[in-house]
Order: sequence, then C-alpha cells, then structure tokens
Amino acid sequence: MVDEEPEILELAGFYLNKFSFYDIDEVYSADKAIECLKINNYDAIVSDYEMPEMDGLTFLRKVRESYPTLPFIIFSGKGRDEVVIEAFRFGADGFVQKGRNAMANFAELSHQIEIAVARNSAQADLKVKEQAIESSYNGVFLADADTLLLTYVNRSGLSLFNYADKCEMIKRPLHDFLEIPDEIDIASDILFRVKDKGGFVGELKGRRKDGSSFHLRISIDMIADEATGKDHLFGTFVDITEQKEYEKEFLSYITEAARRIREPLFHISGSLEAAASSDTDDPEKLRLMLLVQKKNADQVIENLNELNQAITKAKDYIPDEYLEYLLR
Repeated sequence: MVDEEPEILELAGFYLNKFSFYDIDEVYSADKAIECLKINNYDAIVSDYEMPEMDGLTFLRKVRESYPTLPFIIFSGKGRDEVVIEAFRFGADGFVQKGRNAMANFAELSHQIEIAVARNSAQADLKVKEQAIESSYNGVFLADADTLLLTYVNRSGLSLFNYADKCEMIKRPLHDFLEIPDEIDIASDILFRVKDKGGFVGELKGRRKDGSSFHLRISIDMIADEATGKDHLFGTFVDITEQKEYEKEFLSYITEAARRIREPLFHISGSLEAAASSDTDDPEKLRLMLLVQKKNADQVIENLNELNQAITKAKDYIPDEYLEYLLR
C-alpha cells in the first residue's frame, strides 16, 4: 500500500483487518514501492493518486510495464472524472475515493481488493489450463453442439490434420475432417451417444488437408456454457495409425503361427493313429515312426515359444480381452 500520509497507512492496517486478513507492506513513495516489487511478490497494490515525485497514475503505468496483470487499485481523495477515466485507461482494477467515513471507505476498498485478487487468480488459473490444452500431445477441439462447427483446435490438432493455421479449421463442420462410414450418421449415432449416453469414444478415419486418411481415436463429451446456455462439444483426437498397422501385422503373424502349429499337429495325429492301427511287429519301424512325430512335436514347441515371445513383446498393442487368452 503506497501513500505519503502515515496516518492513512496506519488506518488501513487497522480497518482492513476488520474485514479480512491482510499482510500489508506500508510504503511512502512510488519509487520505494517499485523497489519492493523487485524483492517481494504481492497479491495487489493499493496506491494514492497525489504523491510527490511520482503520482499514482505514473506509478500505475510503470507497474503495468512489468506486471500487466497485478491487481492495482487507486485509493485517492481526488475523485475527478478525468482521474478515474485515466486510471482505468491505464489498467487500474478499481478506484475508491477517500471520504470522511473511514469504516465505509475501507470496507469498499477491501471489497474491491478481494474482487480484483479473485478475478486475477481465476484468470491466471484459466490461462494455465488454456496453455495445458494448447500444449497437449493429443489433438483437442471445441465445436458448437448445434451446428458442429469447430470453434477451437489446439496445435496438436492442427498438426494431426496437416494444417498450418487455425483459421483453416475453425468455423468448418467437424465431419469435414472425418471419413464417416455410410452406415454411421454423425447426428443420429454419434451425437445421440454424446447427449444421451454421456459421451462418445470410437475409432474413425481422419481426413488430412491433402486428402489422405489415417486411423483416429476420437472422444467427445458435452459441456454447457452457463453464461450463454449453449452446449459445446469437447473432444480429443489421437492418431492410432501406427497401432493399427502393428495390429494388422500382428494378426498376420498370428495367422501364420497358427498354421505352423496346426500342420505338424495334424501330422502327429495322423501318424499316431496309423501307428496305433498298424499290425506290424517290427519295433524298428515303430521307432522310426515315433521319431518322426517327436521331430514334429519339437517343431510345435519351438513355434509356440516363438509365438509366446511375440505376444509378450506386443502385449501393449493387443486388446485385453485377447491378451489373456493368447498368453494362456
């Protein structure tokens, strides 16, 4: 709190703490206040207007150069319209005029401090969340729930669809960027699940700027804007093309592995049946027949070991409902 009058600072410490808890650094000049700002972190600044060397508006302008969002409230005996207008033009968060009723003056000042600090905290929190969404590895989008027109897309979303500028995607319908099968209707199928089932999670194909397609996992939820009463779609895009290609290769491998296991087993089964039904009394012939089946059995064991290693290595790509069965 900056004021050239010590009694004002003393009254501030007394009265403000009747309304809330304040830890006040009392400073008698704007120059000294600027030095304090370099050393300490403050939730708000309260400053007089008329001060020697540097008045409150000049102080405000200097503060705004380095601290553009720090709450700043003018607490002055001067209530001229031009002073108030200038204060808000330079970025003041509030203006309280000193008067004869100290209790009322400081009650109003306390109220304005709390509002300014709460607003600044909310804006800072919102900015952090916006930065987190903008920096997300996944593509993130917002769309109007009625028109399906995109209203926001983050950097990853742009990159995912090979666009350079957000203006190229904003105000275009969501389905412009998706290859939706004929049997799926985005309004009746996807949006119905979003509105009535609490959300949609599915795999579709995305369409890049150059017309090429890629595999995409998309999730959509409905969020309401309480201020306007409008509903918005909030969703994420994840490129799963690499995973899909791996799944395709793994399925091909599993099919081939099954063939390599099945064929020796057929030979074993057929040969054992032939040996069991044979009327030969020649032990050497039976021994040779069994040696052949042992070789087939060894091949089956080797193939199973290879398959088990491949499944273990690829377990992150295999759906849970299949993994347990395959490992068993």
